[in-house]
Order: sequence, then structure tokens, then C-alpha cells
Amino acid sequence: MKSVFSIRLSSLFLLMATLLTINSCKKKFDEPPAPVDPDLTVTHTIAQLKAMHTVAGALDVINTDMIIAGTVIANDKSGNLYKNIYIQDATGALQLMLDANGLFNQFPVGRKVFVKVKGLCLSDYNNMIQLGIRAVVSGTPSIQAIASNIIGQYVIGGSVNNPVTTKPVTLAQLNTDMQDPLLGTLIELTDFEFSDTTKTYSDTSSYRNDLNLTIKNCDGLNIIIRTSGYANFAGVKVPGGNGKITALYTVFRTTRQLVLRDTADVKFTNVRCSFFEENFQSYATTGNNALVIPGWKNIQQTGDVPYTMASFGSNIFPKVSAFASTQMATTNIASWLISPDINLPAGSAPKYSFTCARRYPAGTFKALISTNFDGTNVAAATWVLLATVPAGPSNAFTPFDLFGPYDLTSYAGRKINIAFLYEAAAGTSRFDVGTYEPDDIKIVR
Repeated sequence: MKSVFSIRLSSLFLLMATLLTINSCKKKFDEPPAPVDPDLTVTHTIAQLKAMHTVAGALDVINTDMIIAGTVIANDKSGNLYKNIYIQDATGALQLMLDANGLFNQFPVGRKVFVKVKGLCLSDYNNMIQLGIRAVVSGTPSIQAIASNIIGQYVIGGSVNNPVTTKPVTLAQLNTDMQDPLLGTLIELTDFEFSDTTKTYSDTSSYRNDLNLTIKNCDGLNIIIRTSGYANFAGVKVPGGNGKITALYTVFRTTRQLVLRDTADVKFTNVRCSFFEENFQSYATTGNNALVIPGWKNIQQTGDVPYTMASFGSNIFPKVSAFASTQMATTNIASWLISPDINLPAGSAPKYSFTCARRYPAGTFKALISTNFDGTNVAAATWVLLATVPAGPSNAFTPFDLFGPYDLTSYAGRKINIAFLYEAAAGTSRFDVGTYEPDDIKIVR
């Protein structure tokens, strides 16, 4: 007779063998297969489809069997696009209007998308061609987003992780014709920077309006970036550097504009075009009172003529004139407007320029530079003349003429101050003494 221990031991071995057998028979479950392209034949390119919309504002319903395909290049993941995605093929790009939220889950960037176009509608919003569905809203025919419950009838997702191409361009290549093949595509601009680095990308107030910001290149050419107040990066401060930007190229009528997918597409990490720039637009006019600007020195070395802040139209600028001086009859006038300290990077080749309007012939106005100004004593500093601004006529102001650029390469790696010196000799007639209005000061690379 077997012992209870022997029976229990045999049972234990049998259980272990059974478990091992079951475990060895288990199938290894693989990851779900990646999405593949559907068995659909593409009949038209995006450019061929868009070419069917020739009249701005028209509603062109497609009545023939057509299939286009493109790779998703932008979606609603960041909130900067709302209920639409952009697809792109080798011939161009197109905005698909889809009445659903969270489109990025079904249509991530890099997914190939096939669109059965028959029954859909081509139109444009202020020159941006869109593909949606024709509807009548409040008695008025219009293009609307494809309803969420029928998106699958028209838009079929294919393979994922396809390459997304961007096209390096210059501003000169961008036009506003609605058939422009660059419209809606991902473009890449190099050597750009934000004009105002104090801003955030968009409006984060309760109203959350879309905002336009301007980026410019080192030649002063600019383009708008338009960002929704609902973008998840609306409250992010724009970067202060210079560099490369990738964005959707869009238009609003004849205005060129860019739409960002995310801040990761803004790689402004290089040195800005301008080492120093001041256009004085953020300051108030001062009438006859001396201007006070943070960092700037307004010094009357001799006489009683300060620089003031004036305006003409929407332009604001410093102004200096001895017309109202009570001391010029017996005293030489010497008035200085001196910049904050400016540190020029070593190895750079800076160029300095400014504009200046002027009127009346007497007196002089000079642009100078110093490396040893102590912030107070102008007479103790060494000043090097960069330019003497020609006097103006008696009958009218000149335009804001450009002076420069002046090469400051020899000052690279040093601290400098730039200055304007206004002088008028004692006894000069107040009716002849010059008025000068410097503006748009720039030191650029």
C-alpha cells in the first residue's frame, strides 16, 4: 500500500508536468499588424484635383469616380488646427475638412490617406482650397466638414510612419494664387527670427483670439505666423534667436501666412540678425520734455537742448532741435543721445545703420562709437566718428534716409556704445538751426 506521502508526491509531479505542457503549448501573441495601404488605385494627384477648382468661392461637387492619396503632414494634435488635416503628395497638398475631434489619433502625421472624392466638394476659403462636402446652411449653399459618421466612406487610412517631406524655399517663391503648388505644403525657411521677442505665440485670454506674429530674415523681409488661441502652445513665449522654421504655407486672400504644427518646428537657436535694434515704437512722445529710455543716456554736455520723443503718423522717434533754446545765443550747444552697452560677439562682422530725417541747414549731427564710455562722462571717453549726417533744407523735412551700413568688424568681441551728437554754435539763428530725427537703429550680422 502506497503511503499518503507517495501519493501526494506523485500528484505534485503530475501537476507540474501538466502545467509545463500547457505552458509550452501556449501561443506567443504578436503585436497587432501595422496598418497597410488599402487595395485602392489612385487615379489623380492632388494637383490634378485642385485644378478642377478655378473660380474663387465656387462650390465644385465632384461627380466622377476619383481617388487621391497623400501623407498626413499636419493634424489637430496641438490644437492649432481644428477639425481638419492636411495631406501632401509629390504635386502639392490639400486641406481635408473632417467634423471630428482628436483626428490625430486616427490620422497621425506620416499616415498615408486615400480619399474617394466622388460626392465631395472643392471650394476655397479666401484662396485656400479645401475639400469637404456641400451643404446648405441657413438657406445658403456652402462647403462644410465631412460629418463624423460618414468620414470612413470617403477617407481611408493606410500605412503609417511614411516620410514627411518639407521643401526649403525663399519668400520670393511664395505667391498667393490658389493653385500655387506650395499652398498647404510643409515649407522650410532659413535665417528667420521673430520681430518682437516679448510676445507669446497667441492670445491666452478668455476670448482666445487668433494672433498674427511676424518673423523676418536678415534682409528685413517678413511673413506672418498665425496661431490659434486654443493651441496648446499659445502661451509659450517665442524664442529670441534666429534659425530655421517648418510650417504650413497658407494664405488669406493676398496675405501670405504660416501655420505651425508645434513649437518643435521652430528652431531659432542661432544668433539673431541684429546684435542691437531700436525703433523706439514702444515709447510715448514727450513733447518738449527730455526723453527717458531705459539704458539710453540723454546728456546735455553744454547748453539746454535735450533729445525729446516725437511722432509723425504712426512712427515714433527721437528728435533734437535748438529752436527753443534760451542759451544758444551765448553758448555752444552739444547734446548727446547714447545707446546702452552693446556687446558684439567675437568673430562677428557687425554692420551698423540708422535712418534720419532732418530740416534746416545750421549745426551738425554726427554718429559716433566708443569702447570706453563709462556711462556718465562723455568728455572722458574716446569717440570715433562714423558719419556726419548732411543738413536738411529749409523748406521741408527730408525722408528718413538710410545711413550705413558701417562696418564694425574691428569692434567684434568688445563692448561698445553708439551715440548721436548734435551741435550748434553760439549765436546761430534759431530760424536756421537744424532739427534731426534719428530712427531705426540696427547693428546686424
